[in-house]
Amino acid sequence: MRAIITGIAGFIGSHVATEMLQLGWDVTGIDDLSGGFAANVPEGARFVQRDCCSDLDDLFGEVKPDVVVHLAAYAAEGLSHHVPNFNYMNNLVGTSNVLSAASRFGARHFVFTSSIAAYGHPSTDSPLTEATACHPCDPYGIAKLACEQHIAAFRDYYGGPDFTIFRPHNVFGPQQNISDPYRNVMGIFFRCAKQGLPFPVFGDGSQSRSFSYVDVVAKCIAQSPGNAAAKNQVFNVGGDRAMSINELVDAVAKAAGVTATIDYLPARKEVLHAHADHAKARAAFPDVYRDAIDFEVGLKKMAAFVQQMDVPAPTPCPAPIEIVQQLPPSWKNV
Repeated sequence: MRAIITGIAGFIGSHVATEMLQLGWDVTGIDDLSGGFAANVPEGARFVQRDCCSDLDDLFGEVKPDVVVHLAAYAAEGLSHHVPNFNYMNNLVGTSNVLSAASRFGARHFVFTSSIAAYGHPSTDSPLTEATACHPCDPYGIAKLACEQHIAAFRDYYGGPDFTIFRPHNVFGPQQNISDPYRNVMGIFFRCAKQGLPFPVFGDGSQSRSFSYVDVVAKCIAQSPGNAAAKNQVFNVGGDRAMSINELVDAVAKAAGVTATIDYLPARKEVLHAHADHAKARAAFPDVYRDAIDFEVGLKKMAAFVQQMDVPAPTPCPAPIEIVQQLPPSWKNV
């Protein structure tokens, strides 16, 4: 069985590739290396440097994948307000291009990573379920929801490929890029811990999230093409433990063995509290959730990964800033 994984050199993509190789898949991966690293690609996977918006027919025609796992995206909710054209081209047009190539060359299943950002501002304090109405509040979430709708409509019109859509949130673990100043709060905090810098926190730090160690996310994605319960379904996927950003600072500092100081920055316009219910994923992937690595163990694994690595140069902004109004001051001099 042949799979193409987009974004294979990225954080989640590299873990999904490892899981699929272990399941016996023949894996080809593509990545433009704008946010990932070639060293992340696991041994045994073929790697081709390619932009998802480019002509993919030669590669897809050669591989003729049974499954396409589309993970490539620039996942920065806050920054997406300031690079909307880039966001839609990279995330929405790129997804459409990959899906079309998958269809032309006979892929039977298309796996897509959406985001909890598709929900937008919660209307209640209850955890978000897959039945919760989606009202995204930033270009990134809008693009992800549009991709979901396009994938479902594509299948309805053409009769395939079947799909599985995942909405992960705040994923962390080894191989995460810790040098992107615009995204991945966990990576940013671990980088600051390693370099002895204050932890940057927007607002008062009371905003809260649930953080997801990568194992559950990667395993659910990798297993979904062979799971009948995942056929043409949407799943929230990730961890259940909610905490404020201030609490996260303390947890990361403890795992890294440092005493944290906080640099409180002007608040951004963002969702204040976002937590997902995972009952549907637990029912479809019971073994994955039963064996999930818990938050503290995941933090220790992330800390060990950061400890043994050299901090890469800062990842540059992926595109020129299109709208400077309300750009966080701390981003202006990155």
